[in-house]
Amino acid sequence: MAWNMALRIALACAPAAACAIPIAMAAEPASHACAERARPAERLACYDRAFPPSEATRRAAAELAREDFGLSDRPALPAAGAEPAPDRIEARVTRVAYADGGRRVLTLDNGQAWASTEGGSRGHVAEGDTVSVRAGALGSYLLRTPAGVSLRVRRVR
Repeated sequence: MAWNMALRIALACAPAAACAIPIAMAAEPASHACAERARPAERLACYDRAFPPSEATRRAAAELAREDFGLSDRPALPAAGAEPAPDRIEARVTRVAYADGGRRVLTLDNGQAWASTEGGSRGHVAEGDTVSVRAGALGSYLLRTPAGVSLRVRRVR
């Protein structure tokens, strides 16, 4: 019978104890000066200055930036202290497919796929060709063919 009463007391106090933990934690001072920064980008930049990333981490970040090149859902500006995102990539065409309206979809050896935004036969591209894609104005991208013809493209994968 005594254990039943102890259980009732514990259950009655449990919600109050659970609420007290976050309040107590919120009152603790920040463990590092960077933790005081309200904006996430500023906080990350502060931590990067305080604890610089290793060379391996920098190389991995640069590789991720190349993989993400042209994806519209990625941040346009790198975090402070990070290597700048590439403004162009170069790759070999592994597949050329045709979509509606004469638009082409080019798959590159790095796994990226780019679709021309205009139909037409301008700028011949074949499998095995090496092309470059560079950032253009207002978030656009230009693919340069081996013949030097620039085509407007958008990243689809």
